[in-house]
Amino acid sequence: MKLKEKTYKKFVDFFEKMAKQHGNNEFEIAYSEIQRDTGVASITLKKGIQVLEQDGVITVSPGRNTRYGKFKYLLYSNKNTLSQSDALNRKPDKQEEGDLALLTKQQKNMQTSIEQLRLRIRTQEMAISVILDRLAELEDQVRNKY
Repeated sequence: MKLKEKTYKKFVDFFEKMAKQHGNNEFEIAYSEIQRDTGVASITLKKGIQVLEQDGVITVSPGRNTRYGKFKYLLYSNKNTLSQSDALNRKPDKQEEGDLALLTKQQKNMQTSIEQLRLRIRTQEMAISVILDRLAELEDQVRNKY
């Protein structure tokens, strides 16, 4: 099996991020969360996890149920943390300060947009729930008539 380079990188970046959040320990996560964060289809998710496991990037073990898996990221290195701390200790020049200000503004805009999208999704989920309830009532009425 083979993944596109871009998809492979999405998976590696995701598992690296999760490993950092969990202190490079084994962590349990829902497959749906991996799918949501990487933006891949469910078949690509299964294929991607298999490819990463075969390549020795992660180890996978069963989670608490079929929707969860336990993962351990194996490519974690301390080199990244050392280079990041060195980068934080040096002073940025004027060009970098401007870039940082721009990036900060863009990040805030993205966070606002994401929050607005979450609210829209929540509204749509509530509307779907109301529609499904009404549909169930109508099905009951039809069933009672016949």
